Amino acid sequence: NRSLFSQLLKQSIAEAARGDRQVAVAFIDLDRFKSINDTLGHAAGDQLLQEVAGRLKGCLRQSDAVARLGGDEFVVLIPELNDEHYASVVAQKILAAVSKPFEIKEKTFRVTASVGISVYPQDGSDEETLTKHADIAMYQAKQGGKNGYHFYSKSLMAKSLERLALESSLRHALESHQFRLHYQAKREIGSNAIRGMEALLRWEHPDLGTVAPMQFIPI
Repeated sequence: NRSLFSQLLKQSIAEAARGDRQVAVAFIDLDRFKSINDTLGHAAGDQLLQEVAGRLKGCLRQSDAVARLGGDEFVVLIPELNDEHYASVVAQKILAAVSKPFEIKEKTFRVTASVGISVYPQDGSDEETLTKHADIAMYQAKQGGKNGYHFYSKSLMAKSLERLALESSLRHALESHQFRLHYQAKREIGSNAIRGMEALLRWEHPDLGTVAPMQFIPI
């Protein structure tokens, strides 16, 4: 799947370059697949993946292609893209198709998907870059609450690089004593007496300055 998809995407990019057309890549990751795999076993997980693949094919034109990259990740190729709106329509169809209930081992299950989309030529001029950028957009869709889709943008790339830098720095922050505790008093309004304290963690990054908890605690 991975090898054939790579060949198809390279071919589509070459044809689009000659014809001054667009190509879209949609990266799809299933939400909650691991819990089903762990609960019912790999055979049930395989059956679910086969059914998802069939539903994905049903969302596409004959000229489009879908491949499984591994695990619960799929990727869709939309060549001959005349309008980016069509990529949005495909993403919405995929979300609707995947969210319908699955019957596995006489049990009913629901999963959702997160979809990221990149478009040639504005989001990349080669197969590797387009796939990577679609993956970044998918991650943003997952961060936004799952069961949604997101188009790649340069701001997403900046966020991805910032997150990577924070992840790397976070490993050394504790041993480098970069964390600071701040205490905020809780006062009783009537008497103004202190009734408790709230402990607030701050990260004093050597290059970025003070990093707010909402930035580093999720990481």
